[in-house]
Amino acid sequence: MQRVKISGLSLYHPVNHVDNRWFIEYYDKKGVEIGGLLSALGHEKRYLIENNTENTLTMSIEASCEVLKNRSWKPEDLNLIVFCSQTPEYLIPATALKIHHALKSGEKTLSYDMNANCAGLLIAVEQVSRVMLSRPDCTRALVVGADYLGAHSYDSPVYHACFSDTAVAILLEKHDGSSGMIDSEFRVQTSVIDNSLFPASGLSAIHGRARSSGIEFTPFDDSVCIDAAADSLIKILERNKLTTDDIKYFFLSQFSIRNIKKLCSALDISQDYAPFIGNQYGYTATNSPFVALHESLKLNRIQRGDNLIFWTVGAGWQSAAVLMKY
Repeated sequence: MQRVKISGLSLYHPVNHVDNRWFIEYYDKKGVEIGGLLSALGHEKRYLIENNTENTLTMSIEASCEVLKNRSWKPEDLNLIVFCSQTPEYLIPATALKIHHALKSGEKTLSYDMNANCAGLLIAVEQVSRVMLSRPDCTRALVVGADYLGAHSYDSPVYHACFSDTAVAILLEKHDGSSGMIDSEFRVQTSVIDNSLFPASGLSAIHGRARSSGIEFTPFDDSVCIDAAADSLIKILERNKLTTDDIKYFFLSQFSIRNIKKLCSALDISQDYAPFIGNQYGYTATNSPFVALHESLKLNRIQRGDNLIFWTVGAGWQSAAVLMKY
């Protein structure tokens, strides 16, 4: 059986990092108390860009170069490059083409961008895997996800104090074997469709300045997606005749430790099987489940053949769940 497996994964983040005290002092000066918010989210450390030279493009190039080097893959051997972000440095040309140019990839390497907000990289991996299986000539792909929300959210505590700047680059490889994506499940409920807007003014009006061109956030109960998430994961397991005991790890959205606890409770699993790395990295948005995977791989907690489940949710909201054999 042909499947598409994760053949390599690398992460890049800025050197600069701050802790909760930095954000508390920053918002104290604005008369805004955020201690309760930070406690609920569970984040302790964030990596933040502090210069004018780094952005989602530069971070993505760094992560891409590293993952290719680690696997000894040549950029010209890639059949597909996909970049996902909600804060791309450029809309024209596609950032994937910028990455293609920086890597000196091949003339036949299809390159395009996609955006599914904080569900972006997981949906990209799922979609690219299916594209690769449908195209006989597509055997190697680079999928990159990066966000830099801090540049657009200085007046939005939830975004500014929660998000961390990080890029994750993943190499996908088609092969004859059992490792790879097995199944997926998606849910869309648009009850909070306008609670997160960027640019708040809409792209057509960003030069008018009648409304902010930054992020506009209206608070809501972020656990609104948990019941649907649990149902999605249960259905994936049932369809594939598996139980939670068959899953080595659940890599979930790192937005909130509270939501991870709620989802673990709904699935009746120990939180030991759903790593929370948001305390170390902050919330890295589009790629957060894969930052958790990166940490587990670094600690040698995962072996080839282990069953893994990924789940995350994006603004609006829509959620994605993927069952994969590593």
